[in-house]
Amino acid sequence: MASRTDMFLCWACLVLPLWNCEATSRKIDNATLMSVRHESWMAQHGRIYKDEAEKQYRFNIFKNNVEYIESVNTAGDRKYRLGVNRFADLTKEEFRAAYTGYKPKSSRPAKGTEQFRYVNFSRVPAALDWRKKGAVTPVKDQLDCGKNMLKTFLISRKHRSVS
Repeated sequence: MASRTDMFLCWACLVLPLWNCEATSRKIDNATLMSVRHESWMAQHGRIYKDEAEKQYRFNIFKNNVEYIESVNTAGDRKYRLGVNRFADLTKEEFRAAYTGYKPKSSRPAKGTEQFRYVNFSRVPAALDWRKKGAVTPVKDQLDCGKNMLKTFLISRKHRSVS
């Protein structure tokens, strides 16, 4: 009759490889699911990348962002939930540079160390288009922000006229 140790070793040799196979297939399935999810997200947001290398680079960013979003939501220690949106293939730095007006530190001299550019400026033009001078930044995408501002303005104006 076989000893308990022999039976355990026999069982371990038969069952453990099956568990390992199942865990490996889950990893493959998760990778496949993430790839399908990325493809679906690309279609939903109209993303087209210039080549396969950029697509792989953006996929890795997307995957990292989705994993972060899911970990924050799973933790459940915040009063809000994160969601995958049209910015999911951007790094934090890319998002800041494109949508928040963030400007990396430049190598310009410290404020107040350079002289005023137009010290002897005496003739002032009647009109000046600051857009042509490059002094006005381009319009930023504010999504619904403008609608809310307009609504607030109209409500406050209505209350003023009633008073």
